[in-house]
Amino acid sequence: MNRIQREFVFHYPLKQKVVRDLKIVTEYVGELVVEGTGYFDPEASPIDVFDRYSVDIDFVRWNGTDIRPVLEVTGQMEDLEEASIRFFAGEMETRKAA
Repeated sequence: MNRIQREFVFHYPLKQKVVRDLKIVTEYVGELVVEGTGYFDPEASPIDVFDRYSVDIDFVRWNGTDIRPVLEVTGQMEDLEEASIRFFAGEMETRKAA
């Protein structure tokens, strides 16, 4: 298998829903900096992004501190993994088009 691997870094917006004046609003809290390695399998079907791309997340930083172990314990890594795959796929598609 001829997988291509590249390192990536992207900012994941951290938001929370709160109630203000009897309305539910989304409040911006900050950004997580996600660092890892992405893998691209050119032999996989281009239809399914999750077969074609995969990632290993090395660090998730909040204000400079790696909080990845906390996110793993609380079960919050799935959203970050999906966002990482989508980001990496977008980066690879942009490079191919250029």
